[in-house]
Amino acid sequence: MKRRRAYITVLILTLSVGFPSGNSQQTRAVHNGKRKAADNLASKLVDCADPNGYSVEEAVEQGSPSVNIVSDGGRILHSIKLLTDAERNGFAHDGVKKTKEGFEFGIEYGSRIYYHKRFIFICRQQRFYLSKIGVDSFDRQNPEKWSRKVIRVQPNLLLEKFSITDFMLEGVVK
Repeated sequence: MKRRRAYITVLILTLSVGFPSGNSQQTRAVHNGKRKAADNLASKLVDCADPNGYSVEEAVEQGSPSVNIVSDGGRILHSIKLLTDAERNGFAHDGVKKTKEGFEFGIEYGSRIYYHKRFIFICRQQRFYLSKIGVDSFDRQNPEKWSRKVIRVQPNLLLEKFSITDFMLEGVVK
């Protein structure tokens, strides 16, 4: 019954949002066993109540690390492109994990001033939103000088509008 309701919801949303134009950058065919990206809004919706409705995975796409949110059917609902060490000094990805309310992933970067950030996304109304950012930082030349804080993102930011580069400066939340 749940699947039927989800199918009807997806069908209604597909009809109300419209069918993909066929030239969408997000539309990808399956080639060489790679996952297929979602091609319209309706197919990107997640059943937040279903613990098996999606998974989060680390991936490498075109030489850059990324975080993929994947439906239970194997479709990439969204991909977050991360940076490389060459793009941001000392950049590293600290892994991704699914949580009870959504998912989170961490990054670290910096040379003298070091930052570790944890991005916490929640699932609400069949979509993911950035809710909080945990930030640890310290001066490598003066390690006793460190700070830890949690930034609450208000209003929560829709995953589709999230870009890692918008959050690379200390305290900057766009």
